[in-house]
Amino acid sequence: MLAALLLVLCYLVTLRIEASTRTAQRPSEVGRQVHMISSESRSGGWARFVTFPRTASLQIAAAAAGSEEATGGSLLNFFRRMGDSSWSTGLHESRYAYDLIESVHVWALCLFFGLAVMFDLRLLGWTMRSIPVSEVARRLLPWTAVGFVVMVISGALLFSAIPLRSYQNIFFRAKMIMLVLAGLNVWIFHSGVYRRVTTWDLDRITPKAARVAGALSLVLWICIVLSGRMIAYNWFDCDRQPQPAIINFLTSCVPDGSDH
Repeated sequence: MLAALLLVLCYLVTLRIEASTRTAQRPSEVGRQVHMISSESRSGGWARFVTFPRTASLQIAAAAAGSEEATGGSLLNFFRRMGDSSWSTGLHESRYAYDLIESVHVWALCLFFGLAVMFDLRLLGWTMRSIPVSEVARRLLPWTAVGFVVMVISGALLFSAIPLRSYQNIFFRAKMIMLVLAGLNVWIFHSGVYRRVTTWDLDRITPKAARVAGALSLVLWICIVLSGRMIAYNWFDCDRQPQPAIINFLTSCVPDGSDH
């Protein structure tokens, strides 16, 4: 699995280098429009007065585009180029590969989520009260880690199949934020109250910090699973306009005609 992940990362790095080379060699469309309008505005008189605001705005856009190309491009352009790659297209349009990876992702999620919920319930004191917390952790957490690793690898492959839509999906972004919060919750728990587990290992009611960690974990992972399921729906996709301005802002969507 580690080798497969490294292979995918190497491929994406290679794709990034090739895409940057193509971007550097391709003339800017905005720059061509500025040149055309600037030529038209040299006719003088009323035409020049009318075209000046548009020329100025396009010159600003051209400067921004040049700055973007100089820094290697934005994440949006990076994922757009990734989606245009043969790897991404082939995976997305494959008859079996995408469905197989998605099935593995769901199976891994079930393994991870089910075991994590059992451990969280023990922390809350709602089940397995007669079993020491350290024993529950010893039996469940290794398999939880296996499920998490497989889930991350398969999820990365699914993302690479439809990168731009996934990146701009509001449910995907919410899921990523909650994943970070869930990871932070795990780190705080294991570096804090769990280091003193020997003092409360056999308690039927665990310390408040442990119960809070268990409750947060339950809530976050339920929301993560729901958000992951909602990614499939296109209610807030960028190509379904008009959308509320806040949605376009949160998803980095630029509706057609918004620059006029």
